[in-house]
Amino acid sequence: MDGNELEEEREVAWLAMPEKAPVLGQSGEEIGRMEELLGDKEDDIFHGIVLKLARGGHKVEVAADRIPKITTRRIYTDLTADELEHLPPIK
Repeated sequence: MDGNELEEEREVAWLAMPEKAPVLGQSGEEIGRMEELLGDKEDDIFHGIVLKLARGGHKVEVAADRIPKITTRRIYTDLTADELEHLPPIK
């Protein structure tokens, strides 16, 4: 076991979001991985994330207002499976 596994999951600011963190949907299942942060670091404005979907592997944008919680281990969204299907892909 490394030190990370012992670390308690706790909420963090968007700038401390773990790279390639698992992203969970409303039901608690992993829907993909965070690929990129979207925001203005200088002004501390969080716009959202680029999510690489577990199913299909394409990338979509998830707006900040759909992300109620970010922790040291994962990102929580309020997206349902149906909503995921309708997110526009990022080219």
